[in-house]
Amino acid sequence: MSIYAERARFVPVERGFNIKRPEIRPQAFTAEMQLAFAEETPTGFVPLDLSGPLGTPYPATTPFMLTRYARIRAGDELACTLAASGEIWVVLRGSGELRRGADAIEWAAGDVLALPGGVASTFRAATDAVLWVTTDEPALAFAGVRPAPPAQSPIDITHYRAADIARELRLLYDRPMAPDTPGRALFMATERTETLGTCLPAMTLTLNAVRPGEAQRPHRHNAAAIVLALREAGCASTIGGHSFAWTPNVTLLTPAGAEHGHSNDRPAADEVGDEEIALALIVQDGGFYYHGRTMGFAFV
Repeated sequence: MSIYAERARFVPVERGFNIKRPEIRPQAFTAEMQLAFAEETPTGFVPLDLSGPLGTPYPATTPFMLTRYARIRAGDELACTLAASGEIWVVLRGSGELRRGADAIEWAAGDVLALPGGVASTFRAATDAVLWVTTDEPALAFAGVRPAPPAQSPIDITHYRAADIARELRLLYDRPMAPDTPGRALFMATERTETLGTCLPAMTLTLNAVRPGEAQRPHRHNAAAIVLALREAGCASTIGGHSFAWTPNVTLLTPAGAEHGHSNDRPAADEVGDEEIALALIVQDGGFYYHGRTMGFAFV
């Protein structure tokens, strides 16, 4: 018998249909956020790594996504090449410049960047900076594949400037909501993914707002969600029966299929300022499920 034939295995169907995976629990990554913003933290990444509970040999926050905080001290550079199909970066504090080959992008607090993966990047901070990045590195690692060459990337570098985001959010804050509207949310896409309804082919990026007295109805979906709280303003998420405040810059994890909702308990008012409206940025691996026709969204 050849060594190739010796590798063959035959698994009874009842074992194949009943594979048990470790449970993924809702949680808030408060300690990681505090470390990223701590005065003494050096330039580098702070990963939100659940590879232990997930049972993966590579870092992962969910089976298909990995989130990190990136601290870059003033005058320092952070160089990286991430093995992902794409990257979503959010500037939480500071300012600086990104260089990717011949491309140079100036960034500042409140900006969001969608970037092709697998490309050498250098982030240089002009002032002390903290960024937040989510990628689909675990999805590629699971399949044992590498990012496409830059010329074949499904997206181009896309810069969502803070001023442009603020303008769109103002329209969102005042938009009338129908009873069956899933939530007060704004999808962010790129020129090449607009028809897909996603930011990257595999991942969605939304800004979710909750006015005082409003709530997003409890629901569930097959996509996991990584929630970056930007403004609390009285809002909290209930995920799998656990409550988590939208503490600014804290990351929350909503496991796939978990019942969850968001509620702002402050009194409702017709006129409210921006700072009175809760705001969070949410990344989901929803692109996989949209494409597979298996999103499974349902109100609870």
